[in-house]
Formats: sequence, structure tokens, C-alpha cells
Amino acid sequence: MSVSESVVLVHGLWLDGTEFKWLDLHLRRAGFRVLTFHYPTVRRGLDQNADGLWEFLELRFGTGMRNVQPGSVHLICHSLGGLVGLRMLERHPEAPVGRMVALGSPFQGSFSAQRLARWPVGSWFLGESMRGALDGKYAWRVPEGRSVGVLAGTLPLGLSHMIWGVESPNDGVVAVSETCLPGAVHATLSVMHVGLVFSRRAAHWVQHFIRTGESAW
Repeated sequence: MSVSESVVLVHGLWLDGTEFKWLDLHLRRAGFRVLTFHYPTVRRGLDQNADGLWEFLELRFGTGMRNVQPGSVHLICHSLGGLVGLRMLERHPEAPVGRMVALGSPFQGSFSAQRLARWPVGSWFLGESMRGALDGKYAWRVPEGRSVGVLAGTLPLGLSHMIWGVESPNDGVVAVSETCLPGAVHATLSVMHVGLVFSRRAAHWVQHFIRTGESAW
């Protein structure tokens, strides 16, 4: 790994990136430059947030990222952030991004979010995150020439599992089957949804995939 490599962290629904502090420290100790992309998960739709990520990359790495060595910037995304990251790669194929890791991202839609959206208050809480994202109506796949790794949790601790009865195995919020992404490298780990950004083993898997493009187990 080159010390010039950077990773951009993309948080999930209702979060702001502060949950990445432990993973941020772990990656910095490994020699990466770490940045966090903050975005309005509910007030803006998927395409707007994907374009916002591209604008963030341009701001941090130069217009069009023309001065960035290809493959020297990677994306690490949690939950909804994985959909934002992948959509950015679709809308901006010129982005010189190396590899992308999605932690517990519901590429097949979120059953728990869809159940919550049936209620007026729930629909308000989810906002624009549903359309084309958590509603499961978009056929996601890895764009040609891209390298994406998906790590799913299998520890069913969470309100979505207990209240909505999310399909097993799951991480308490997202079912493993919902993380399926054609063309990606898949692996599972016995942690809950938010634990994917706190687990030492998950951090090891993330680093291994970024360096090799392969699963650590």
C-alpha cells in the first residue's frame, strides 16, 4: 500500500459519520489518509447525494480528480452509504476510484424500511431515502471495471429484527440476502449492523479487500 492512498468514509441513514471514529483511527494507523463525506440522508434523494459525493471528491482532490493517481482513492460505505457510493460510480464513471467496500448495505432494498414506510410518521422519518434506494426497486450491479466488496453482519440484535421480523440471517437491521450485489465479493461476519464499523475483524477485512480485491476469509 502506498502512503498516498486515501479512503473516503460514507455513513448510513440518520447518521453523521461520528460512528466512524474507531475505523478512522484504525485506517490512519495503517497509513491511509482518511476523509468522511457527510450528507443529508433523508432530505435529499439518492442521485443528489451521489452527485454530492462526487462534488466532495472534486473539492478534496481537484476538479475532475485529474491529478489523482488512478486507484489511489477508495470508498468505505456503511448501510445506505453503499448505495450512495455505488450510484456515484454509475453516474460518474470517470471517477478514478480504486476499490469500494459496502458494510451492511441493502442493495436489494430494506424490508424493515419498507415496513416502516407504511406508517405516515415512518415515511416522514425515511424521507427521500426510500425512492430508488431502500425501496428495492433498482437493479443494482457492480459497474464494469469496478471492484466492490460487501461485508454483511449475521448477529441479529436490533429493533428491526425483533419488531419487523427481518429474514434470517441478518444483522438486526439488514438481512444478508438484502446485501446481495451481482459482481461483488461477498463475506459475512458475526456482528450487528452498527458493529460493522466498530469490529476489529471488520476493519481487517476492509483493509485486506482494499489492498487485494479479495475476501480476508
